[in-house]
Amino acid sequence: MNTAARAISMLACLAAAAFVHGQVPAQKPSPSDEVKIDFSTLDKDADGKLSKVEIQSVADLEGVFGSLDKDNNGSLSSVEFSHWSRAGKSTPAPRDPATAPSGSAGAQHMPPPK
Repeated sequence: MNTAARAISMLACLAAAAFVHGQVPAQKPSPSDEVKIDFSTLDKDADGKLSKVEIQSVADLEGVFGSLDKDNNGSLSSVEFSHWSRAGKSTPAPRDPATAPSGSAGAQHMPPPK
């Protein structure tokens, strides 16, 4: 076989391999490859529960909200959230005393000015 015929044969094989490689469907990520979302990321008002408004940005959580809400109170506790397949850390964020309804982060416990 001469050099030109070998080159054409080689190019034909490479073209066929490239075509077959391009035809393989992309694999869907497995549940373990999906990005985990922490409870505190979604709990915008830090009240220790997730409302339907707070989870609107996550379509797949919105789709299973009803099945996760075991007590049917219209919100997800951190325990209910932890049963979701993409749940990351499910502990609520610690409350900041400066945001307490009583006001000024414990200023009422300070000694009076002299």
